[in-house]
Amino acid sequence: MGEAKKLLMTLIEGHANVIIKVGRGGEIVDVLFQAVDTRMFETLWVGNPVDELPRITPLICGVCSATHHVCSAKAVDGVKGVEPPETAKVVRDIMNYGIHLNNQAMHLTVLGLPDFLPESEKQRSMLKLAEVKPELVKAGITLVELGYKVVRVFGGREIHPINAIPGGVARVPSSSAVEELVKLFEEKRRIVEDFAKAALAMLDENKAKIEKYEAGYRYMMAIDSGTPYNPTRGRVKIVDASGSTVAEFNDTGTDYLKYLDERVVDYSYIRMVTLKNGDLRRDSIMVGALARMNIVREYGVSWADEIRDKIFEEWGKPARHPLLAYYARVTEVVALYEILANLLKEARFPKPYANPPARRGGEGVGIVEASRGTLIHHYKANDNGDTTFINIITPTAISAAAIEADLRKILVGRNISEFDSKQLYAEVATIVRAYDPCMSCSTHAIKSYQPLRTLIVNDSVRVVEGVKI
Repeated sequence: MGEAKKLLMTLIEGHANVIIKVGRGGEIVDVLFQAVDTRMFETLWVGNPVDELPRITPLICGVCSATHHVCSAKAVDGVKGVEPPETAKVVRDIMNYGIHLNNQAMHLTVLGLPDFLPESEKQRSMLKLAEVKPELVKAGITLVELGYKVVRVFGGREIHPINAIPGGVARVPSSSAVEELVKLFEEKRRIVEDFAKAALAMLDENKAKIEKYEAGYRYMMAIDSGTPYNPTRGRVKIVDASGSTVAEFNDTGTDYLKYLDERVVDYSYIRMVTLKNGDLRRDSIMVGALARMNIVREYGVSWADEIRDKIFEEWGKPARHPLLAYYARVTEVVALYEILANLLKEARFPKPYANPPARRGGEGVGIVEASRGTLIHHYKANDNGDTTFINIITPTAISAAAIEADLRKILVGRNISEFDSKQLYAEVATIVRAYDPCMSCSTHAIKSYQPLRTLIVNDSVRVVEGVKI
């Protein structure tokens, strides 16, 4: 069929391959999602003082570093046998709320919503979106900046925060810094309303596109925090396609090991995740904003709950079409903004800010929601306080099998001759971007930069054809 075919894909964080296996007659027989770089950071950190992990582990990612920081501190609390005071929990909560607001606005503005520009637009990027809908992009960037300001005030700096420590936090923000945030949230309220309305309008205009892509994944997982929605604390739930709970466990402790399996595959550096003793093809788990929309009982913000209820009325409950994740992200932007505005108004930070650890070593697990889905940090340390074991399961690692399942749903059984390069790019990119995969979290890059590519291979996994966009 010719020489190697490589289809460049943009608008994701990091780099990976989608491998499309083609039979002798040109029929698509399988699709694989491949992380192409070596995952090394867990091994590199063994031997470090466990107290340092909340400072070190955020270096995994420059996008969701605050969530890694909070999750890491939660795991170290377990290692040290200490329960943080409520003041520290609230400071950590607000930090995670802030980065969620930042990340959801960033994904929609920079990566996701350009996919919903009219097909007549040859270029689909934030730059083109800014030409077509300048106020939407301006509002989105404002929300990105606002989320970063929250992280800076409560985490010590915008990227790779440092405030969470074993047993609590090192400091609380000054009253003047909090008052400044309160004022900003009041001033920008109209902006979040305009952003949400414009984004929802774009999605409403593309319902046919959303409907086209059906779910191939089987399960959804998220933290159910109660009301108001809190991505940092709660019980982890896994639900099936009917919305029935099939597993539930604590957000601390090793219970997750009873319900989840990590799977090593021979074509990717991602360790993929299924239910315990599940099948990698049949039992994939989707995490992220859409999973949270289906699992969280309510956001506790009337407009956000109204948007979600409308989605359920139109698309069913649970809502499962992968591209509905964009509606879920807009819903979260609304909820996060209002929850943060209320928390900042009511903020009181009585001492203590941290409780003393009960021991130097032990075992601990922290589970929180990152913007892309459920994040797990699991540590062990010896009696000297040195890390002896570290396992980090990122949202992209959990969703990798779900991405594959969704790609198979739309492609397997069709003939590769049905697609020109642009069409194939669109089919693959639409699914992958809906998950907003963060490859830097899932793998540790040691090679030179490679963008995400789509490879057409035969049943022996030999590349047989290639076209550039």
